[in-house]
Amino acid sequence: MDWKIVAFVFLGGGLGSVCRFGVSVLTVKNFDQNLPLATLISNLLACVILAMSIGVYSQLSGRFDWIKPLVVIGFCGGFSTFSTFGYETVLLLKSQQYGIAILNILVSVLLCCAAIYALLKLPVN
Repeated sequence: MDWKIVAFVFLGGGLGSVCRFGVSVLTVKNFDQNLPLATLISNLLACVILAMSIGVYSQLSGRFDWIKPLVVIGFCGGFSTFSTFGYETVLLLKSQQYGIAILNILVSVLLCCAAIYALLKLPVN
């Protein structure tokens, strides 16, 4: 096991988690919401950062091997949160907010996948 890679994943994951917490605090403070907006924002931003990082990383051809474990695996893994998305969706279903739960699923999955797809299609230079 390469401990340098583990350290980059650890550092990136911690930074991503702190940023996710910040997004949650700012979102709850500034928006009145029914949709779990903080989770959507975190996941969407993580997808954008992931796609942009993969695009840049693929152009570097091994010169910056720390980018993938730090940013793609660590930061984006810590910043995005599928477990919270699942939990918040179940809470919506339990409170019989079926329309908002379905909207949460559709908006989250479609926006995040569309962002990655679109950004990976862009030329990187």
